[in-house]
Amino acid sequence: MPQTRYEIRLATRDDIDDLVRMQIALQESMVGLGTCMLRLAPQTLPQLGEYYRTQIADEQARVLIAEDTLTARRIGMGMGKIWLHAGYIPSRSGELIDLWIEREHRRQGLAKRLIDRLLRFFRNNQVAFLAVNYAQGSRLAESTWKRLGFSPVLVTATAARCEVERALRTRTNRIVSIVQDTGLPDLDLVAVDAHRPQ
Repeated sequence: MPQTRYEIRLATRDDIDDLVRMQIALQESMVGLGTCMLRLAPQTLPQLGEYYRTQIADEQARVLIAEDTLTARRIGMGMGKIWLHAGYIPSRSGELIDLWIEREHRRQGLAKRLIDRLLRFFRNNQVAFLAVNYAQGSRLAESTWKRLGFSPVLVTATAARCEVERALRTRTNRIVSIVQDTGLPDLDLVAVDAHRPQ
């Protein structure tokens, strides 16, 4: 498929409905990985339009659209955001956000073109340090970002509270509490590991 079929351009207010549609598709694809993660609540969906309206107007952000010129359909998006970090080195970083290409238009080099445009935005603003977030288990995202030189340095681990409580109870059940008069205030309860010899 010829590269000229697709145009990468700045997003405008006319693209907001499509940006929202693609953001929802991106969220659903991550939920489909079976990961325990935050999801957009239905009542917040109307706020997505305002979010993109704000990002399009923000000089510290760059929102891009990939458009299929044969159908005039918006089929991809990507966003870059500059963050300021007072008191840190480097004092500025660039984040690659919301990269999405509709399934039937993948493997056409569109992600590469979107990222290249975002890198130009960062270069023009003297931003050298980049970050990206992606869901663990997304083989496409993991391979793309690894191939581009990104490597995980911080891990955001998630869990359902009930799972943590269950795991904690399993550990706590192996501990026997013994009440002992120590003669000292606030030191009356001593916990002894039941599996450790006394």
